[in-house]
Amino acid sequence: MKRIRIIASAVALMTTLAAGAQNISNCWIVGTAVPDFAQKMERTPDGGFMYAGPLKAGEARITTSLQNDAAVQLLTPAEADASLVNKGIKYNLTAAQESPAWQVYFTEDLYRVFVNTQKGEIRGEIFRPWGELFIGGGVTENGWDNKHMQAFTQSADDPCVWTWTGELRPHSQFKEPNAFKLEGQLKWGPKQLHPFTAQADVLETSQIRLGGNDDKWQLSRAGRYRLTVNVFKLTMKAEFLGE
Repeated sequence: MKRIRIIASAVALMTTLAAGAQNISNCWIVGTAVPDFAQKMERTPDGGFMYAGPLKAGEARITTSLQNDAAVQLLTPAEADASLVNKGIKYNLTAAQESPAWQVYFTEDLYRVFVNTQKGEIRGEIFRPWGELFIGGGVTENGWDNKHMQAFTQSADDPCVWTWTGELRPHSQFKEPNAFKLEGQLKWGPKQLHPFTAQADVLETSQIRLGGNDDKWQLSRAGRYRLTVNVFKLTMKAEFLGE
């Protein structure tokens, strides 16, 4: 009986934590490491949040509000001196304003910070611009031949921005004839870009994700397209140029 009560309590605790994560509707990154002391994080379609931009050496906190009231919660590391650059650290959701801050040890222009509300984790990295980007799939003339994917062109003004212009249409001779994805090299992985949902319409896509499930884009219209991708901010704009 005691064991049953312990299991029930654990389940109740997990449910409470999950509900708390689902109730996070906004996040800001604030502190001495943050430009102008505070920046709003962008919400992603999976319920998480992302900040992509500069940080300087100092401290950072992630908060659900900029208001000074009892409803404000902080996403804090379990231990003091936790680095914001990490591969995924569990966070505590707390109202305690004196809780530990995340440490930023280096001043860099290309930081990315991810809040994963499903796992209850915060992950941070210093991003390095990619050297190449390719499109491959059943809507391209070479199909899923990853040695002959079509290359994007890197912007002369921003090394993180890439553009591709060409024809996309289903090819029945290939598997998944109406699908495609983006690769950061002439092979499948490790750098892959995907939509947040399977079979997403490329014309309705604005945010993209790195890695994860092998979801692909689909076409609602066949024809010529211009795709503009920011591999740092994880955004994509698709323009239909005509049949």
